[in-house]
Formats: sequence, structure tokens, C-alpha cells
Amino acid sequence: MTVDAQLVRVNDLLAEINPISARLITERTGYESQLIPVTSYVVVSAIEAFLRYPAAIDVITDAMSPEEIGNAARRPGCQADSVFLWGVANFWLLGRNVLALVDPSLDSVTNAHTVLDFWARVSVAYRGGDHLHAADAGNRIEVLDRATLDVLAAGASPTGDERRSRVRRFNAMLVSHLFLLYFDTRVGHADSGPYRLPDGRTMIVRDYHRLACSDFWWSGVAEAMPYSNLTAAYVLDPVVEVSVNDFGTSITDPEDYLAHLSGFGLFTTDGGGLDPVPEEHLEVLTAVARSVQRDQYRNVVAMSRDDRIACGAYVYFTFLRPFAEIAGVADEIDWRCPRDVADDLYPLVTADVEQPERDPDEYPYPPYL
Repeated sequence: MTVDAQLVRVNDLLAEINPISARLITERTGYESQLIPVTSYVVVSAIEAFLRYPAAIDVITDAMSPEEIGNAARRPGCQADSVFLWGVANFWLLGRNVLALVDPSLDSVTNAHTVLDFWARVSVAYRGGDHLHAADAGNRIEVLDRATLDVLAAGASPTGDERRSRVRRFNAMLVSHLFLLYFDTRVGHADSGPYRLPDGRTMIVRDYHRLACSDFWWSGVAEAMPYSNLTAAYVLDPVVEVSVNDFGTSITDPEDYLAHLSGFGLFTTDGGGLDPVPEEHLEVLTAVARSVQRDQYRNVVAMSRDDRIACGAYVYFTFLRPFAEIAGVADEIDWRCPRDVADDLYPLVTADVEQPERDPDEYPYPPYL
């Protein structure tokens, strides 16, 4: 493809990304931890993504086409999901914005095409249609096939008040555990759906990723967690209306959807399939997650600020890693982070300063001219 053709393709994709990302960023609840410098590590990871994603994507696509990767991701327990797809494109673009203020010569239409074309082709295949975002399909992420949905629905046993309370505690504790394990970011769990069942009820499928020891070098704190990856089927009464946005977050009406939970099933994908988790393990998982979260908090408190930035930056930079894992080339890519942020730039982008207000009507990413 000529550079002129690449420019047209990139600007067309930016026109698709900009309105949706502007809305998602505005709607996302702002959060800045007193303990973890979230903004600093996001900027570091975005710079690293801008500098390194194009070469990493070349390694991935030499091994497997984007379409094959997107199709392979349509399964429970796979973290090459909607939110990680969003991150691959948007982190690179955020890094472009940052480095445009430092050295605009680093920008390249060809690099932009490598990243955004990869994102677009994987996304279309993953979503199983012709759309790039969940927002393009009415905030729906319906990626699981009927046979998989039948297994999940069959494993969702009825819930009464006592079991609903147990599920509520389980979910809240696992989400809280993952939030801190992923350094105050909400990407350790993600929903797909909503899936309409034959009896009129709705099912949300929620994946909880990397609960135990993983590539996160600090995750040894979670060695007592009996499962690394869990998939839950939440079956809701017909009264609940559900949509799922590109961040893999379910928006429900009424808001307290668990009050209308009529069925629940829990599975692990650690063995490569969907294996049911015994009911008694809900309490075990809740207790272990509570203990791990307490220990992880102590570990984070003991870290230096730069170590906290490095951990958070690794979480975001490695949004590309699940795609490399599908292609079988994760071990061929250097995932260290930070690595390429210039020594004189690092203190500037990690300084503890108040962030300027963003105009919600302004698109985040300028087109190529």
C-alpha cells in the first residue's frame, strides 16, 4: 500500500475512533489514587506503545493474520477482548499526542497504519460483523457462539436470596482484588453480551483474568489463588435491560442487576475448556481474594514511586500481549516497561502535577495532513 493510501486509511479509522473514544473517556469515572500515580504510568505506557507497538505488531502479523487472531479471541477466558482492543489503538494514539509535543518527527503514517489497521482488522473479526466498536452495534459484544452459550447457560443454577448474597460478595471481592493487582485499573475483568436466552432472560458473561501468579512480576502475592482465570454466567430476569460498552462494562437498568439474578454459574478456563467450579469454592475464592488484596496493599505501600509507575506502565503496555499469545509469539517480544522513554523525558512525564481539564467536545486524536 502506498503512503498516500495508508494516509487515507488511517484518517478514515481516526474518524471512526475519535467520536467513540471522546465519549468513552468523558463517561469513564475519573480516578486518581493517593497511593498509585495512575496518570504518570498511563503516559509512560502510552509513550512506550507509540515507540514499540509497530515493530511488535509486525512480529505478530508475520505469525498470524489479524483476522485469524480476532476469530481465535471469540472464546471465554481470552483477554484479547474489547477493552484490550480499545487500548491497543488508543494507547498508541495517546503516545503520539504526547511525543508530538516533544519531537513531531517521530510520527509516521506508516507506523500509524501498522497499528490502526491491525486494530481494525482484529476488531472486525472479533466482533463477527462489519463494526469496529461495541458502540457501533448498540453497545453489544456478542462474541460467543451458541454451543458455548448453551454450556454456560446450562451451568447456571438457580439462585435464591442466600446464594445471591454469596455471589454478590464473591463478585465484589474479586473485582476489588483485580483492581489493586492491576495497579488501580479496571481491566482485570470484562463482560461480553448481553446474550438473550430462549426463555427471555438475559445472560452476561464475565471473565476474571490473571487472578493468580502470572506475567505480572508482583503477582506472587496471589500464589494462594486456586484459579488463574474464571468465567461467570450471570443470568438476569427479563426486567433487566443490559448493554455492554467497549470497556467491557455492563450498564444495566435497574442499576442493581444482582438483585434480579436468577441463575449463576462459575467456570475456569485454566485447562483450556470450560470446567465448572464447585459451589463451595465461591467462599474460598472470596476469602483468598480478601487476603491477597490486603497483602498486595502492603506490598504497594512498600514500593518506591518509580516502581509503582513501572508496574502500572507494564499493565497498560502489555495490552498487546494477549494478541501475541494467540499468535504464539509472545516470547519473541520484549515486554519490559519502561524501556525506551528517554531519561530526560521520564521526570517530565511522571511529575506529580494537576492534569488540565479536557474539553469533552474536542476529539482526542488529530488526523494526518
